[in-house]
Amino acid sequence: MRILVTSTPGAGHVHPIVPIARALTDSGHEVVWATAEEGCARVAALGFDVAPAGMGSRARMQQLLATTPGFMDLAPRSRRAVAFGGLFGRIAAPVMREDLVAVFDDVRPDVVVHDIAELAATPMAVARGIPHVTVAFSGVIPAATVDHAVRAVAPVWAAEGVDVAADLGFADHLYVHPFPAAFGAAPPGPTVRSMRPLHVDGARDEDLPPDWIARLGRDRPLLYVTFGTELGPRAPWGDLPATLGELDVDVVATTGAGLPREALGAVPQNVRVEEYVAQRFVLDRASVVVSHGGAGTVLAATGRGIPQLCLPVAADQFENADAVARGGVGLVLEPDARGPADLTTAITRLLQEPTWRERAVALAAEIDALPHPRELVPEVEALTSA
Repeated sequence: MRILVTSTPGAGHVHPIVPIARALTDSGHEVVWATAEEGCARVAALGFDVAPAGMGSRARMQQLLATTPGFMDLAPRSRRAVAFGGLFGRIAAPVMREDLVAVFDDVRPDVVVHDIAELAATPMAVARGIPHVTVAFSGVIPAATVDHAVRAVAPVWAAEGVDVAADLGFADHLYVHPFPAAFGAAPPGPTVRSMRPLHVDGARDEDLPPDWIARLGRDRPLLYVTFGTELGPRAPWGDLPATLGELDVDVVATTGAGLPREALGAVPQNVRVEEYVAQRFVLDRASVVVSHGGAGTVLAATGRGIPQLCLPVAADQFENADAVARGGVGLVLEPDARGPADLTTAITRLLQEPTWRERAVALAAEIDALPHPRELVPEVEALTSA
């Protein structure tokens, strides 16, 4: 089969698709991946043929802020309903559709596999009679968010000569869900399948950990602090670096691109700051993960049986953080409750109360029991004969 994969360019959108895309290539199928120029090098490094298509993350966000008055005045938990439809529907989808026309003509796919936030491929596949697979990176998208996105992306469906689906067509043929049941129910419907979220962090199997990491987490707990690759200056560092300096712990803190070390202020001696470290090397030694609640980090930490502290900022992070709390594997601090005392209390509880680790280990086993991506290959193959 010829498979066209489409996604937005961020690591949090690319990496969840990689396991099933690799399973398809391992089964002898031809895969071509289309994403924005800024993500092409990442996809190529993962071993896939890639075609540039769509908007970059920064341009998309700049346009949202310029065309959505009062967006930043909304409560953080209320922004996703507007942001999802605005960023991925109204702004990005028309550009992606225009670029994908030539890609569809060139690849002539038998099946389209797409990131749940890449909203142009679905109407294009529907219009061409091509089955498509939706790959989610976190939990169920709230109904209000879907409704807003339906209105936002309706012109793209109309341009393809088809009526926009009430559920954006997510579950037309196959919907891949990565969250364990303890994090919340999967979407209903006969086409929904759970899939084990294999951890992808961009590192190759032959890559070695940095030399300095072997010194950390030996004599005292290691905390891994990350706010992903895209938050940059919006990341909730606040009182966190100074607070970590008061704790008897080792810390690895990654800033991602776009945030200079100086922005963190005075960095305590027990805090190692890096722009990026492949997560597998830190998670192997970490006792607690502190993050923004990005789905990739949440699932990676849960899969390693590590308790978590979530400081969500935007997008699906609040919902992911709620899932962490619901699953009993971590704590959540809201934006107005992240002072030194709040942070110290939460981190101390996660380090000292054994139930967090016990529940995290149990949930890791639940994740490990989910179907491997290669188990879904026959179902993708069957779509062409349905």
